[in-house]
Amino acid sequence: VIATILMVAITVVLAAVLYVMVLGFGGTSQTTPAATYSKQTIANGQRINIVSITKTDVGWDDIKVQLSDGTNFAEWSPATADLDGGAAVSHNYSTQSLGTLTVCCWIYDVGGNGYVSGSDYFTVFTYGGATAFSGSGSYSAVLIYVPTGEKIGTGQSFTG
Repeated sequence: VIATILMVAITVVLAAVLYVMVLGFGGTSQTTPAATYSKQTIANGQRINIVSITKTDVGWDDIKVQLSDGTNFAEWSPATADLDGGAAVSHNYSTQSLGTLTVCCWIYDVGGNGYVSGSDYFTVFTYGGATAFSGSGSYSAVLIYVPTGEKIGTGQSFTG
């Protein structure tokens, strides 16, 4: 009887461990989605449009917005709670240093549902006296998928 109980207990524990190893706890998928972007010049910066994304369940908590000048980078970590309002929602995130520039990021969740979608966009712009990105500089803006640490697509490059 004891041997049978031990066999059943070991089987249950092994099945639970296997389930967690293979399927996880039901959290965010570990597959980095793909995305395409477009850009539009705005005052003091760029509007980066998310044209498409291959997953519809990526919450803003699973994203970082990264802006790079090739040497330095600034990152913002949006919160789903900031961008989940039932209608178009935007949120201005704090300033960051990018080399000698001070830059900001404003994120727009057009559907207001807290998920990244093909109609959403973000703006990156200079702040605190700089009227534009350096004319001789090359920049890249991209979304990073936090669970894997990988870029979502190639991002969008621009010059000052």
